[in-house]
Amino acid sequence: MPPFYNHPFVEGLSLVPRDMSANDNPLKSVNPSPDTALKIVASVWVVGWLVFGLISVISLNSRGQAGYWIPDWYLDTDGKKRAKLSVATWWLCVLLFWPIIWIIYLVGITWRAIKRGWNKWKENKTKRLAEDSSEEV
Repeated sequence: MPPFYNHPFVEGLSLVPRDMSANDNPLKSVNPSPDTALKIVASVWVVGWLVFGLISVISLNSRGQAGYWIPDWYLDTDGKKRAKLSVATWWLCVLLFWPIIWIIYLVGITWRAIKRGWNKWKENKTKRLAEDSSEEV
């Protein structure tokens, strides 16, 4: 059996069946079983989810202002274990729930753009009305 199949992490994730023969490689199979295909897809999905979560955290915090993402209450503490654990939990939630954060972030950007466009439209309308009233006099 190849050495990477004996790794406890791979066996713990059940990415490779434990009762495989030495020459059986599910990743090189032309037609893997549904169980093997599901395990491969699930592992790729989980890794992709975490990688995109990490990319999201980095890109949403691209200004380098870590204080923006660290809650204000932590900045006021002395950095005790409980506070550090709470911040680690905070970052874990950001990493895992990035789709919700992106939805909120994109809705906020869209709302600000609509508001900005509405205000420009109102200003232009006010200017046109002022110009029209000054021409009539």
